Amino acid sequence: MKAVVKAAKGVGHVEVRDVPEPSPQKPDDVKIEVKAASICGTDIHIYHDEYVNCPPVVLGHEMSGVVVEIGRGVTKFKVGDRVTSETFKYTCGRCRFCQAGLIGLCPERRSMGVHVDGAFTRFLIQREESLHKLPDNIDFNAGSLCEPLAAAVRAVHERARISPGDVVLVSGPGPIGLLCLQAAKLLDATVVLCGTTEDKQRLELGKKLGADVVVDVMDTNPAEVVAELTNGFGADVAIECAGAKASLDQCIRAARKGAQLVLVGLFGHPVEVNVDQTVIKEFTVLPSFAYEHRTWRRMIQLLAAGKLNTAPLVSGSFPITEWEQAFEAVKRKQGSKYLLLPVN
Repeated sequence: MKAVVKAAKGVGHVEVRDVPEPSPQKPDDVKIEVKAASICGTDIHIYHDEYVNCPPVVLGHEMSGVVVEIGRGVTKFKVGDRVTSETFKYTCGRCRFCQAGLIGLCPERRSMGVHVDGAFTRFLIQREESLHKLPDNIDFNAGSLCEPLAAAVRAVHERARISPGDVVLVSGPGPIGLLCLQAAKLLDATVVLCGTTEDKQRLELGKKLGADVVVDVMDTNPAEVVAELTNGFGADVAIECAGAKASLDQCIRAARKGAQLVLVGLFGHPVEVNVDQTVIKEFTVLPSFAYEHRTWRRMIQLLAAGKLNTAPLVSGSFPITEWEQAFEAVKRKQGSKYLLLPVN
């Protein structure tokens, strides 16, 4: 079967290869036929060798599909079930993090598309523990965005503490920013979504998805906009989703004293931060990277109920043999989310 593979360390070294079709080897293995896999910014970082990767490895960790075979110990799923998946292929279950439910922080964690083969192919093997049934009212394309939606729910509903009426600044209208926006609106927050001029289409989508104010930072100072909404105090919560130094600086300037600063975006390289301001303003700094099984259960319930919506973020799809065009579309910020579809 064909797959998009990171073949070696270094910038690039991504190619389409023929790889063996996998089969369940362990009792809790589930074989899934991939129906759609969405491209994450992390996949771009792996292409540029800015994020951990273990080549040769099939890329892709955001997916939806159908169960086609199960290991002898699998009890929660059957052939024909529509599923989506957490990224975790292995966690130890013994460490302090696993015992606390923080499986994403397990030192022995192995994730698909990073450490082990992922979803940019036709078939993959995932452990039963990491799978979730896809709601009947969610199609495969929208369902492939469950993983980033879980990351947004984790950041906004579990890491941050947002109260009704809070002013929340979301900096970066990429897919994660648009999902964080929706999660914050569910908590009755007033949301200010910021982006640059090249984000025009994404800002317009953000307005449709519920943003109270959208700001092009190239012509309007978001700190001034937030100040007008808060009697000069600043945002109660600032969520950095762009993974850019200018965006982080903007969050620090626009947030009030005692605010929560939620860090979601990955930068791919070291950045300088005005730490003095985070101290002087006594921010609560909340990095958000991993999620828990309960995060997914909460996210699936909200998605099934129509309270969160991933479908508007899907901007197009490509066969995996055209991964380069798809990656370029992501890098040019054309639309929001692009999917890679398996080929024979």
